Amino acid sequence: MRKISGALWIAVLGVLPFEASMFAAPPGAPPAPLGIVMAAENAHEGVDATFSGATIYDGDRLVTRDDGTMRIRLGAGQIFLHQSTSTQVHAIANGFSADLDAGTVSISSPEGQTFELFADGATIRPASSQPTLAKITKISPTELVLTSTRGPLEITMGDEVKTVEAGSSYKMEVESEEAASDPQQRQVPHPTARNRFYLVAITAVAVVTGIVIWRALVSPVAP
Repeated sequence: MRKISGALWIAVLGVLPFEASMFAAPPGAPPAPLGIVMAAENAHEGVDATFSGATIYDGDRLVTRDDGTMRIRLGAGQIFLHQSTSTQVHAIANGFSADLDAGTVSISSPEGQTFELFADGATIRPASSQPTLAKITKISPTELVLTSTRGPLEITMGDEVKTVEAGSSYKMEVESEEAASDPQQRQVPHPTARNRFYLVAITAVAVVTGIVIWRALVSPVAP
């Protein structure tokens, strides 16, 4: 009986890898597209995505030159890259995320959808389920300019949470906890350090520009 049981176990163990391989993803299967390029001028992604209709995948890096722009549709949302901008996009539940490395993006989501934008250690997302449009500019590793044209924005960093209401524009300043206690020790915040941020209201002139971008992002596109 022991010899039979041992033989059976050998047979089972030999079959398991084969059965598991039947349920595994086929090797070399192409990833699911995340979105498409709707319009591009002097822009590139990866090797070449300078033309409308190019496919965008999870993890792709999108870059515009000094005189370039790029408009991307990611599911139901969109992102518009202004000049001299670099960002990396990913898929998330019910929307998409973007890491802003440099430059300016206008980013939108329709009702019931969302987005997450990461910059300078902060996470920026819609504060409600209503349609949202935001314009974010990365000035430096410690400064952002945030404009909400439609829908409130929620900004989080660590356990700090603040809201930017629709129709307002703020400059966001980040500093380390050490700098807050001693201004002489001001330094670039470290990702693993305890940092804090401040919102300083600025002129709403940028909101007018945001409205123009919003209209472009929600306008129908010819097939």
